[in-house]
Amino acid sequence: MQSRNGNHAKGIDVSHWQGVIDWKRVRSAGYSFAFLKATEGPKLVDDRFRVNSQGARSAGLLTGAYHFTRARNEADVNAELEHFVQTVESAGGLSSFKLPLALDVETKEGGTRANITAIVREWVTRFKLRTGRTLMIYTYPDFIDTSLDGTLGNVPLWYAYYNSGVPADKGGWTSWEFIQYTNKGRVPGINGDVDLNEYKGSEADLMAAYNRNDQGKEPDAPEWKEAGRQWLIKHAGISPEWQAEDPLDIGTLGAILAKYAASGNK
Repeated sequence: MQSRNGNHAKGIDVSHWQGVIDWKRVRSAGYSFAFLKATEGPKLVDDRFRVNSQGARSAGLLTGAYHFTRARNEADVNAELEHFVQTVESAGGLSSFKLPLALDVETKEGGTRANITAIVREWVTRFKLRTGRTLMIYTYPDFIDTSLDGTLGNVPLWYAYYNSGVPADKGGWTSWEFIQYTNKGRVPGINGDVDLNEYKGSEADLMAAYNRNDQGKEPDAPEWKEAGRQWLIKHAGISPEWQAEDPLDIGTLGAILAKYAASGNK
């Protein structure tokens, strides 16, 4: 993987443990982005998430949100995912979070390496289908070694790496998007320790990559796709929440056809 660099954009990640934050002081100290804990498991919401979201954005920081998964199997993913997405929507909407939304995977409720990896893959797939956005994975070296296989290297990585020197390639990953390099940072505007992070490029690079008006949105769908969506809503009872630009996998297609056939329209 690549090394850290003094010219990289600086950021933090926070949760309720940091208490009340003076976000203007954080921004004035040179920090340009923040990842905010949103949810954990199928029900918990971080009680500082919404106020942190508003405060960080108002101070001019780019924000991302993360979910701490407790999923034990692939079947648990959908409830957690909906909980995460709906919580983010309630804090300004998906598009207001310019940075990637992230899955924090660092505990072993899933048991085996194969099962934990399958849970993460399910998260990545379902999140893309649900939101149109690419999920980022947060994890650390020992967890990759013990609990993930080498098939996730195409998923953006937020890497918790506290050692000096250049991090080695690991678990299919050859680079990181963001790196968390300490949990003992001190930042003006925050009482006590806070996690410190870097982006893989400069602040200008960060802004060019993520501070776009279209961030989090897919390109407009062609008119024929929208016409097809409206037909399915009217004739097959498909939810209006399904968007024309959403990807369509074979399982979803089968479900649509089965629903249409069951309605008596053959």
